[in-house]
Amino acid sequence: MRTYVRKMRAAFYYAGNVIISGSTYQFSMKMSKTTENVLSNIYKPSLSNVLSPVTLKHMVREWLKEDTPNFDYGGFVVGEKEETALLLIKSPGVVAGKPFFDAIFKELDCVVSWECEEGDFLEPIQCIAIVTGKVRQLLLGERVALNCLSRASGIASLARQLAKIKEAKGWKGEIAGTRKTTPGFRLVEKYALLVGSVSTHRHDLSSMIMLKDNHIWTSGSITQVYIYMYIVI
Repeated sequence: MRTYVRKMRAAFYYAGNVIISGSTYQFSMKMSKTTENVLSNIYKPSLSNVLSPVTLKHMVREWLKEDTPNFDYGGFVVGEKEETALLLIKSPGVVAGKPFFDAIFKELDCVVSWECEEGDFLEPIQCIAIVTGKVRQLLLGERVALNCLSRASGIASLARQLAKIKEAKGWKGEIAGTRKTTPGFRLVEKYALLVGSVSTHRHDLSSMIMLKDNHIWTSGSITQVYIYMYIVI
């Protein structure tokens, strides 16, 4: 699936200094509601758990360094006054990329409070998150965070559309993404496919053996390809 899709539009607005903001036990073969609630809270599966926090932190630092490699002139102008920013969704779509958004602002010592869940389909215009922190830090993370969230949400939205078409047609195959991703942004785009309910396929050349015409032509024959592969696996 091609990943050159339209971004879901989002906007970042500043709101000044205003921050929006007895059980019974019994023995029974049937689980009590209290027990069920306790057990359900022990582990809540989240797609964000597939992301390595070490990798995430490294990526975020590289993104921020790319956007502000030396002097932060804008930060010098605005200073470090505490401010609150609102994240508004401006076009319909699936929300995706919250872990990246969170990691960016965590690196900048800002706090994010969400008003929606990852994978929710939302209609505009509404506030989906509130970010608080020093205004200089908010502005440092603004564009990087919006780029990640918009890109991931655009991919997840299209993926969700394709997944629904597949379901409606009763097709038993699998819709999967390819390695045709934006260099340096593959993790974000593959993660967005998961949020959109389609398969990520392979993440890189090392993930599985997949030999195509070019490999066979260069090697001489399919038999020779198998001989070479037998040596390394």
